[in-house]
Amino acid sequence: MKLCSDILYWRLKEELNTVSRKGCPGSDLILSRPEFYLDRTQSFEKNRVYVCSADHLPQDPRIGENVCLICLGQYWNLNAYYSRCSVILVEGSWDIFRVFNLVQEIFNRYDSWEEQLWSILRHGAGLSQMLDVSRGIFENPLLLTGTDFRYLGVTEEDYLKNQLGLQLDTQTFDVEKMATFLSLHDMSIHVREPLLLELQGRRSLSVNIFDQEEYLGCLTVLEGQRAFRDSDKALAVFFCKLLRQAILQNPVLSSTRAAVRRALRSVISGQSVDFEHRRALCLESEKNTWVCVKLLPRSGSTHLPGAYLSAALEERYPGAIAFESEDAVAAFLPADQAKKGAEPPPTPEKLGLVCGISSVFSNLYDANHAWFQASAALQNGLSKGDSGPVYHFQDYLLPQMLSAALAGRPSWVYYTEGLKRLKEHDGNSQVSYLHTLRTYLDCNLSVTRAASALFLHRSTLLDRLSHITAMLGSDLKDPDECLTLGLVLRAELEQQRTEQSVLK
Repeated sequence: MKLCSDILYWRLKEELNTVSRKGCPGSDLILSRPEFYLDRTQSFEKNRVYVCSADHLPQDPRIGENVCLICLGQYWNLNAYYSRCSVILVEGSWDIFRVFNLVQEIFNRYDSWEEQLWSILRHGAGLSQMLDVSRGIFENPLLLTGTDFRYLGVTEEDYLKNQLGLQLDTQTFDVEKMATFLSLHDMSIHVREPLLLELQGRRSLSVNIFDQEEYLGCLTVLEGQRAFRDSDKALAVFFCKLLRQAILQNPVLSSTRAAVRRALRSVISGQSVDFEHRRALCLESEKNTWVCVKLLPRSGSTHLPGAYLSAALEERYPGAIAFESEDAVAAFLPADQAKKGAEPPPTPEKLGLVCGISSVFSNLYDANHAWFQASAALQNGLSKGDSGPVYHFQDYLLPQMLSAALAGRPSWVYYTEGLKRLKEHDGNSQVSYLHTLRTYLDCNLSVTRAASALFLHRSTLLDRLSHITAMLGSDLKDPDECLTLGLVLRAELEQQRTEQSVLK
């Protein structure tokens, strides 16, 4: 495998007591095996390692990018090299052939590590085995966690528990306890670059593992036996590429359910779904009828990662499928386990969550419609200021239909000429004809019920209705006209409520 100058420096320093380095740092795994520098006219090719004597170096070198120079002997002015490449200086009377062989042995060591990892992959992808053979490379304890923060593998469990005091529960799924724990630490599962964290007073190096957009787990190197080196990040990233393969190959961790998650993520985002994933959705659909749940943090109040919450949902509701979707968690639960009035998804109020729940549906290929319903339930429930934290789409059918009918435009755009005349009247009078008409329509054209709702005498209401119908140019006997007027006036009322909620 390719190495970097940082690895070469530290490994040489372990064998030779007179090693130092200058020049450009190098922690990217890009360097090929070494060669002797013998000819002064020879240029230094990029991404190469050269072993040479100081007195054999040209004063005006031609140096490519990312060159590592391992230099022996007495060092005259090497400024031309320090500014353009990484230079490892070996002082003393070391034999150049011995140094060259040491460099080769370093490459052999990492080649052997890579070969061992690929061998494990070919023979069953044992995650614990892969961690064990990597322990000597990192020289620090290694921990691999899955999407739910449970162990997938650890090299020194006693050290993890006794020295660091890190107690991640491997038996029960206490989602509230985990939320509290994560609130005390910066444990981001969205970062794609290596992440240095301070955990229990000790440093740790974490690299998240992804399969495209799906979070698979996290490799953590704990700073114990030795201090971290610059090259540890690059080695951890390299190792995670093979761990990703191992996780995907693992029959326990990778299953049809993972394919269903990917398919559902595509469906709710409006992307096309290939034949294989459509088949997975079809097979899963046959098992249950479903509801879609959308969970959001209330004003960023939860520290619980979406991946962990997804795993908690799948554990609480057998057969459930859950995953992160942008800033929310999407969960598809068997309908018989998520009936209205039953216990909502994991204690949303205690975790600072709100959730919208769709109507029951049968085909997961229609998940985008269910996702729309769950999203609409959340939006309407929050905008109306209703007490939550659980909002059901069936409770907001009319507001949603009215909002969709308005298409984002103010209600007055849909006013009939008659409604405009009533609006003009209300602007110049203390008596609201629009409110009277809306109440009369809401009471299904019942004068008695409308008079009671308006606290008016029946004759007063009849007199007022005669003026209203005259302005409308209608006696309100046409059901289509009544429906039109009722929808416009109700839409206006809902729009006013939404605007007032936003102002609050």
